[in-house]
Amino acid sequence: MNYHFAYLVGALIFDAAWVACYFFGKSHRPQMIWGTVITAPLALTSFLFVPQYWRPPSLFDLDARFRVGIEDFLWAGAVGGIASVVGEMFLKEKLAVRRKQPRKKHYAPFIVMLVVFLVLWFWHPHKNIYNTAIAFAVCALVVAFLRRDLILTMFVGAGVFTLLYFALFLYFLALYPDFVPRYYNVPNLLGMYVVGVPIEELLFAASGGAVWSVAYEYLQGYRFAPGQRFRLVEM
Repeated sequence: MNYHFAYLVGALIFDAAWVACYFFGKSHRPQMIWGTVITAPLALTSFLFVPQYWRPPSLFDLDARFRVGIEDFLWAGAVGGIASVVGEMFLKEKLAVRRKQPRKKHYAPFIVMLVVFLVLWFWHPHKNIYNTAIAFAVCALVVAFLRRDLILTMFVGAGVFTLLYFALFLYFLALYPDFVPRYYNVPNLLGMYVVGVPIEELLFAASGGAVWSVAYEYLQGYRFAPGQRFRLVEM
């Protein structure tokens, strides 16, 4: 099997999930676009993970040459957009109107996240996937402390996003079963897998999902409409 386009296919699988969320979550489209616009440029941090975490094949060998490729942007934008809405879609939450007075944005949780990552980076520069997951988790805790009304959405969003991420990864591995041993830096991993998916991927999904599931509400000052807060989707 030709693995040269494997990463591109994987990114497009996540993009397809993004399209599905956009189609079914009509009321959440603005924040989904916001999440995509914010996270897509974070693909530039790919150099922190190549090659210490993995060395994926990419179009024009960009990841190998510059440690940042086109696929990184396709994947990062999809992940951010999906994570920003899946919790609310599952809970059927609706955002209330913001305050009439302009609200000052408070970036403290995200500043703390950056500081924590930098400290861990200087301490363990070759463990950036774990540094990232820890920094995300700390950021989520700070947001939860400052906005307790977002805790339910945070936990549900993190859980639903992790399950979706896991399902998409399994589908990808069904197409490219040898991708992990071929392109991941296996000796640098914990060696724990869930049906072939590295535990590091799920740690990233859970911690990142916790942050991005409530980032829009926190930064924009939104609260949830009365009567919608604990209404779960009908099964």
